[in-house]
Amino acid sequence: MITTQAIHLGPIMLPWSIMILVLAILISILVCKFSHSYFKVSAAQWTVFNDSIWTAILIGLIAGRIGFVALNFSIYLEHPLDIIKIQDKGFQIYGALFAALAWIYWKNRALTKKFLILAMTIFLVVFVAGRFIHQQIQMQYQQFPEAHLLNLEQNQVELTQFLGKPVVINLWASWCPPCRREMPILSEAQQKYPNVQLIFINQNEDAKTVQTYLLTHQVDLHNVLLDANGTVAQKTGMYGLPSTLFFDAQGQLVDSHMGEISHAMLQQQIQKLTSK
Repeated sequence: MITTQAIHLGPIMLPWSIMILVLAILISILVCKFSHSYFKVSAAQWTVFNDSIWTAILIGLIAGRIGFVALNFSIYLEHPLDIIKIQDKGFQIYGALFAALAWIYWKNRALTKKFLILAMTIFLVVFVAGRFIHQQIQMQYQQFPEAHLLNLEQNQVELTQFLGKPVVINLWASWCPPCRREMPILSEAQQKYPNVQLIFINQNEDAKTVQTYLLTHQVDLHNVLLDANGTVAQKTGMYGLPSTLFFDAQGQLVDSHMGEISHAMLQQQIQKLTSK
């Protein structure tokens, strides 16, 4: 299934942010492959250039992660194991791009500059254009979802009643391992950010199943709602679990996060809401 957030292949989820990056790299390599003879790049130089791209990916990932950790260092001091939890997608994109492109340029400094400029330009054009198109497609899901849901007491709740304060919506299910792992972080956030409404919308499970899970695992959550038909997931385009959406007090989508969230990523996103 293809959604606005990712390509879903059974249990495997490929976010568009990663797919756009991969597409930009592949197109850049393809263009360079068919043009390297024009720029008089030898077979040995082409091998070095090709190998440097894959090394640059690793360097970019490491640099991007280090940059993100540095920006959120105080949080990682409290939760040092979160540093290695790269599934939270905590990367500083500009630092990653700079490190990767700098490595490619340095490693291939013997090549003609026109060839290197072509390679980097093709990559940046495809990458920037891909991100722009993706953002434009996502704009149709920018508005706060209007939905009538049930709470654990089986009373109907209008989702828009939570507006007036910044709102964080978390889509989850009790059978979902990453949902379970991030629950303590979200539960703690309820106490830490009293001026932010955190809403936990369970997907396709009944009240008894949800209550049993919360009691068994001693998870203290407020604003737990039931979405038996997956209405909110449909209206927001967030079909993967867990998914977390960040809305400002007026109901405008500020950002979204698909997959397990860490302390640092959650704080960064909430700071965006409270600084608006």
